[in-house]
Amino acid sequence: MFKLTSPAFDHGQEMAQKCGKKAQNVSPPLEWDDAPAGTQGFAIALVDTHPVAGNYVHWLVDGLDPQRRSLEEGAASGPGGLAGARELKPYVGPFPPSGTHDYEFTIYALDTRTLDLRRDAGLEEFTRAAEAHSLATATLVGKFTKFG
Repeated sequence: MFKLTSPAFDHGQEMAQKCGKKAQNVSPPLEWDDAPAGTQGFAIALVDTHPVAGNYVHWLVDGLDPQRRSLEEGAASGPGGLAGARELKPYVGPFPPSGTHDYEFTIYALDTRTLDLRRDAGLEEFTRAAEAHSLATATLVGKFTKFG
């Protein structure tokens, strides 16, 4: 079964404050396994699903190598961290206006290397293209609480 995890937090648990936009803005480490046969590439979306946020998009990545099974902490900003892939929306860490929000990471195992989208593609266009080429999806939810 295709699954997405993080060595930094469990599903439904709090993400590190350093991942937040107002801290170090560091993308968390992610790992996935059991991609289906025929996977040609991966795409990732990170969305704040809290009703107040209105599905605010924090990250869209397309064209991850089919041999890849992880992203290290800080891959979004580190040299070579996303080698060969492209960010349609660069990583912006969590920044809830108040309280605790859920941040949903979704990875798509694709039957194509890339989604052939414009760099300014939004979530709806990204999701439609990813779902049209998806062999499997996996989701990981991290919580983030505003402090201070």
